[in-house]
Amino acid sequence: MKITKLEARFLRVPLKRPVSLPTSQDPKATSHVDVVVVELHAGSSVGLGYCTSFGGGGAILKLLKDVVIPAVLDHDARRTEWLFEQTAAQLAGVGFTGIAASAYAAVDIALWDWKGKEANSPLWQLLGGYRTAVKPITVDVATPVLGVKQSGKECTAALDSGSAGIQIEVGTMDPDLDYERLKQLRDVIPDGAWFEINCGGRYDFATAIWLATVGTEELGLDGFADPLAPGDANYSRLVDRVDVGISAGAHSDSRVSLHAALQRGGLEALRLDPFRLGGITPVRKLIHAAELQQVSFTTVRCPELGVHLGCGSLLGRMCEHVDWLGELFVEPLHMKNGQLYAPSAAGLGLTLHEVNAGKWLVA
Repeated sequence: MKITKLEARFLRVPLKRPVSLPTSQDPKATSHVDVVVVELHAGSSVGLGYCTSFGGGGAILKLLKDVVIPAVLDHDARRTEWLFEQTAAQLAGVGFTGIAASAYAAVDIALWDWKGKEANSPLWQLLGGYRTAVKPITVDVATPVLGVKQSGKECTAALDSGSAGIQIEVGTMDPDLDYERLKQLRDVIPDGAWFEINCGGRYDFATAIWLATVGTEELGLDGFADPLAPGDANYSRLVDRVDVGISAGAHSDSRVSLHAALQRGGLEALRLDPFRLGGITPVRKLIHAAELQQVSFTTVRCPELGVHLGCGSLLGRMCEHVDWLGELFVEPLHMKNGQLYAPSAAGLGLTLHEVNAGKWLVA
């Protein structure tokens, strides 16, 4: 069924609390997130897609309009694999990473939303329908740009709202200060709630071993996310030296490098960013590769997608949760008693809140 029209908009959505910019060695705050929204028309259905970034919305929108939309327009919307590969090949000159991958991700997500609507099926059922809910772990309420007191209040509020646990972001220029902050926040998070550290890829090998050791022995650490930079060869050494499960991949924009990390072994989970990787189509390949090695996965800071990918897959038990886009869509995600429930409406189950989208429109 031919794609007859593609429309894209760039919105700047305010955040309820400041968050840390990723991979900055001395984490800096941002108070908004850029969102590029795509509406894809084919036949009688309209697919809704989007991507998020910090500061790249304008560049993503331009690349969409200049390259990506012309590349997919007038082609069959059912051919998601072919459309992904041929567009990635067309963008190879600039490298199919970063802004290019994010631009295509918005279209790819719209294609999958369209598929669900055409089939009159929620996307999670179309992807496999393994479960109806996942465990949401809140990941933006305890970042280095928030003080300990505010982080404590935000953590408590998230757990009271139904979150299954908290991911605390560390990785500043002073690991000792990171540890002191972790000790204070540990007192706020009750036993039974998931307690995880996210280092943002900012630590060296020795510091990562030290923090994993004291975190496990003294703080009851449940998970250790992205301790080293993407592609660091020391990951295989690290997993042999610590007693906590390591997850990695949030800052990787290469399917090849993520697959290589799987092949090296030792990871407990992959953290997959659909916007960095180019959408649902490439992420599904990595999910299936991980399943063959009994490695679970979680999606990075995109619960509206993560709940579908998790519920549709054998080892998608958890989902990173943020409330960034809670007011951008009409239908809120349902989170209660440590469970994030899959939507029942067709496709992603999302409808754009046009009044709010109009308020936040940039271009």
